[in-house]
Amino acid sequence: MALSLAVCAFPLQAADTPNPDRAEFNALSPVINALIQAEGPVELMERAEALEDENVLQAIALYIAASRERPDSLASYKAASLLARRGDDEAAQIYLEIADENGVLFPLQLTENPDFDDLRQTPVYLAALAKAQRIYDAISPTLVGATGGVLHPGAGAPPAACHPVVVWLHGYGINGFMDEGFQPLADTGAILLGINGTELLDTHTSFRWSSDGFEQTHVAVQKQLEALAKQECIDPKRVYLMGFSQGALHGGALLAQHPEAYAGALLISPGGRQPNPTTSKARGKRVVVINGEQEGPGNLQRADAFRTLFGSGNEVQSRVHDGEHEFPDDWQRSLPAALRWMMESGG
Repeated sequence: MALSLAVCAFPLQAADTPNPDRAEFNALSPVINALIQAEGPVELMERAEALEDENVLQAIALYIAASRERPDSLASYKAASLLARRGDDEAAQIYLEIADENGVLFPLQLTENPDFDDLRQTPVYLAALAKAQRIYDAISPTLVGATGGVLHPGAGAPPAACHPVVVWLHGYGINGFMDEGFQPLADTGAILLGINGTELLDTHTSFRWSSDGFEQTHVAVQKQLEALAKQECIDPKRVYLMGFSQGALHGGALLAQHPEAYAGALLISPGGRQPNPTTSKARGKRVVVINGEQEGPGNLQRADAFRTLFGSGNEVQSRVHDGEHEFPDDWQRSLPAALRWMMESGG
């Protein structure tokens, strides 16, 4: 029988009579239940994350408990962040120092977290940031903008002396790795080239695309295409872009700004913080724009803006599925069909 304080009962009180014991119990029970029931620090972290918006103190308690069970950087960092948000700067610095000692922090974790605004000039914060930057400078050259994965056409794919290439631009927070679920896209006859974003976020496998324009993305894509061309026979006139969310925003921008380098683009649920490009040099390209009907207003506007941007002088296919900010349910069939339509044009 699972242990839980949720089954505890208190004497009935009049509806208008405050019960201090019940108030204390309600404040503590989620924490105590989590400590009793959670199978380990990972589950404690999950429960803490679920409580962040509802009760910051309860979340802090669980993050601290998780950090003591497994002294890595993330639980201590999260505790430091929430403590700083509450204005408890002294305790926040203690846990930030613990996080710095027990793992790897990344510059963007610190510089873009508003919870640390009041700690920017403290010795603890500055030391953590300096160490994070040293680590970033050492590891990032082999990770950011690097090839995350390559998939080749299967046995039933159309034969070709030199294959077209579909460059996969991932969404915020992940990377260019592609599992076997992407194989139907390669079976269209194209080599799929997944590329990591140009900035590391908070782990060695978590990336985003540059938030300062789109040129870094273009440079990274071209560098990895050059590396691929040394190993494979690829058709440089048939390079297509396929992106999701922030990757779709950058894919659309690259086609608009560098049409000489790309033959078309498949843009799925464009998103991100940067504004869409407002002018396009692309002419004679094939573009597919897909978004979910239930996406937020900003993403819906982005998708429509790309339809308008490429609507003059190019061929545009459009689809709105009934989902949210995600691939359509039938993506393993519909996305290969979209790629085939793009590649039929020959660039």
